[in-house]
Amino acid sequence: MSKVLDSGTTKGIPEDIQTKVHLDILLKEDLERYNPTIKSVLRVERLFRENIEFNSKNQILIKLEGSMKAPVLNVILKYLKGLGKILDNEDGSWTWIYAADNEKLKNSYKEAIEL
Repeated sequence: MSKVLDSGTTKGIPEDIQTKVHLDILLKEDLERYNPTIKSVLRVERLFRENIEFNSKNQILIKLEGSMKAPVLNVILKYLKGLGKILDNEDGSWTWIYAADNEKLKNSYKEAIEL
């Protein structure tokens, strides 16, 4: 864990903000090692928009047909998750949740019963 989060300076800061700060630190460290191009990020976004859900990271790599290394994909997934465009599920699957492009999600929202 980062020194900032371990130093006790986070008292009074909501947990979701602490988590976001920690993810930002981890993403920055990964970006220093594996720097994906904008083209790679857009390719993964397009893949998610077209397929909505993947059972695993390995399935994503297979769909990318070997054009991307696993560490680079991991950085891109962290980035998209941080933007709120994808969700990593407990079972290891990944889901596209960005409503602007997800017709199924938009329709579900329209048909939902208001509480």
